Amino acid sequence: PTQVECAKGSLNQIPPHATFSGDIRLTPFYELDDVKAAINRYVEDINNDIAQVPTRGPSSRYTLPDGPIRQGRLELTWSDFAMEGIACSLDSDGHHALCASTQAVLGDCRPYSICGSLPLVRDLQTAGFDVQITGFGLSTTYHADNEYCLLSDMQAAHRILAHFVAWMEEKDRNTPPTAPSE
Repeated sequence: PTQVECAKGSLNQIPPHATFSGDIRLTPFYELDDVKAAINRYVEDINNDIAQVPTRGPSSRYTLPDGPIRQGRLELTWSDFAMEGIACSLDSDGHHALCASTQAVLGDCRPYSICGSLPLVRDLQTAGFDVQITGFGLSTTYHADNEYCLLSDMQAAHRILAHFVAWMEEKDRNTPPTAPSE
């Protein structure tokens, strides 16, 4: 969880409820509906027998012998917004064109994987688009307080993307693609 809230009271009172909010960073190869169903089952299992949850000794428990509330309960709600992980195809025309374009401009291409969240990309891939993700900034400064990039990297990015577009246009003309000239 990334946020915790509870009812205000004095320091020696156990709050009547607490809210924990967080997110799930769904990696590729997992379906959102399957993950939600599994987590909902875990919550149901806990609520069906909350005494099974480990405690810290005989005075620490989630059930009480008397009182208006005799048992703790876990309630899970899902927001309407979700992003699913994506794995780009390493066998697609787009991947080959991007690698060849990067190789032509930089002399080297080293694809790698990184976890993160980008809205809509999984939806585009599911709809049949050849989604490839690339970046041309400095990964050491991503999300930094003073995030920046180098103009020379952006100039190289422009050349790489120009090669990529030329490569894909040539492929669309049903001719065998060749590396665009510099």
